[in-house]
Amino acid sequence: MNACPKCQTKNQDSSRFCKKCGFQLSNSSFQDKKERVLGEKRKPYWIPISLAILAVALAGIGYWVIEGNTGSNPKVSSQPKVSEKVDYAGQTVRMTDILAKAEKGKISIPLKEVMEKKMVRFEYESNGVKTPLLAYITLTGRVVTAVSMCEPCRSTRFHIQNNTLVCNACYTEWNLETLEGIKGGCLAYPPDVIPSTIEKGQILIDEKIIIQWRPRV
Repeated sequence: MNACPKCQTKNQDSSRFCKKCGFQLSNSSFQDKKERVLGEKRKPYWIPISLAILAVALAGIGYWVIEGNTGSNPKVSSQPKVSEKVDYAGQTVRMTDILAKAEKGKISIPLKEVMEKKMVRFEYESNGVKTPLLAYITLTGRVVTAVSMCEPCRSTRFHIQNNTLVCNACYTEWNLETLEGIKGGCLAYPPDVIPSTIEKGQILIDEKIIIQWRPRV
């Protein structure tokens, strides 16, 4: 009950005016209730939506970091898969030089040798011009064929070190799976990936692609 400050008559808490003298009562409980109701009605609807969007974004970033997908390379991901996952952690894999054959418009090397050595180097010669090539097995078991050249420094030899591809001359490092630059001076110029196929145990590369290939720098 609220007492009227003018005539001291008892009034209901919800009363805004004294029932005896008509004096306007200070009804704080009524006002507080009104403000609470209005506050609930005015609560911004976009806050829960924004929080939900943020949660989804953070989940996506977390998955991206955990999986290590730092930007897939379509040239690499389109290469044929030949084995289960490979882990080069703690290893140094040097290039093994092998001989390639060229016939009927195709350059061929044995898949078995690449599987055993993990990284090989070979050459293709046309009109007196030799083009260095390489093949290696990625972390996800794909076989990558590419021009074996770090174009800015003109090195033609590489090695695998702790799941990265490393130039023997400038020591620039690239992600072995995506060929994304990690550190060094030639980050934007990893070995240029050349499409290949596998037939009857042979890795095949189209001669025309190699003949037409030119350094990017």
